[in-house]
Amino acid sequence: MNALAIEEKEFRAILEELSRPLPESVIRQRVGWIDSEGEHWIDYIEWQTAAEILDRVCTNWSYEVRDVTVINDLVAVTAAITIKGVTRCGVGVGSATDETGIKRAETDALRRAAVKFGLARSLYYRGDAKRRIRAVSDSESPATEKQLAAIYAIAKAKSLDVQLESHALFREEPEKLTRSRASELIDHLRNVRVRA
Repeated sequence: MNALAIEEKEFRAILEELSRPLPESVIRQRVGWIDSEGEHWIDYIEWQTAAEILDRVCTNWSYEVRDVTVINDLVAVTAAITIKGVTRCGVGVGSATDETGIKRAETDALRRAAVKFGLARSLYYRGDAKRRIRAVSDSESPATEKQLAAIYAIAKAKSLDVQLESHALFREEPEKLTRSRASELIDHLRNVRVRA
């Protein structure tokens, strides 16, 4: 077996290990959103738990903050995790008015990047059928004001035509995107390399 095949096999083993269901003892809950039906709780893991699992499963992983953008009273942080030469990014948003919001944005970005390697992804599928249906309908609901603010701020900072980028990806105006598509557009805009 050549070195590349060995690396690929090791990487697949890491992804498989990171994708395993988590013990209940590390899963936390918080209010995810409030609507006319009341509070909706979501499952999550703390950033320290994500870092500990990454340390255990793949000792040579790395993490970096790639971008910090302040949009009015919000801060958007893009973080990247690299495992075996593969890099995946996540975006977190928090309040720019205090240190707690900025820390939350960074820790959310770290967790979201880790999810892209499979870590804690099973939490998105937990719960009863009603909750899963609700999660799907939420991803199909319109983009939030925070998402739209992030889209326009990132595009402006990078001198990108947001309408053109949105139409190229989804053939829709940003205001007509669903939450999930708005998240994809944010990730896309964050990853566009701007020539100097």
